[in-house]
Amino acid sequence: MEEARARGSAEGVLLGTGVLTLEGEIPVEYLTPGDRVVTRSGARALRRIRATRRAGAVVVRMTPGAIAPGAPDQDVLLGTDQKLRLADWRAKAMFGAREVMVEVGRMVDGQLIRHERLAEARIFTLEFDAEETIYADGVEIHCPARQPAEAC
Repeated sequence: MEEARARGSAEGVLLGTGVLTLEGEIPVEYLTPGDRVVTRSGARALRRIRATRRAGAVVVRMTPGAIAPGAPDQDVLLGTDQKLRLADWRAKAMFGAREVMVEVGRMVDGQLIRHERLAEARIFTLEFDAEETIYADGVEIHCPARQPAEAC
């Protein structure tokens, strides 16, 4: 697992978020490359996981049922740039489409979905061979394709 310190918004899920795998739901911090994660496309091997520490992080807290009945199934903290899949009346009303991927920060309503400042946050970004949509605490979230390793 790669780790870096940074500020600002981020795409990812926070420490403790449950990710659906073939072994059941596992907290994101226990995942390792090679784990088989359940995606909308089927089970896919996790290729890389990046953990970023952010001091004074602004994140988004979604309360149970904030985007659909049972979704999320518990409070979930996400990076403000984390894209999630909407495929209900909200997608049509807010974005004019039947289904969209939207940054959770654009959905903040101050009640069910709200900004929260943390003294420090660990944000985990999961990468696969191709872009994937995974299930994290009952929410469908976007994961990017694996980026090439940086040259030394």
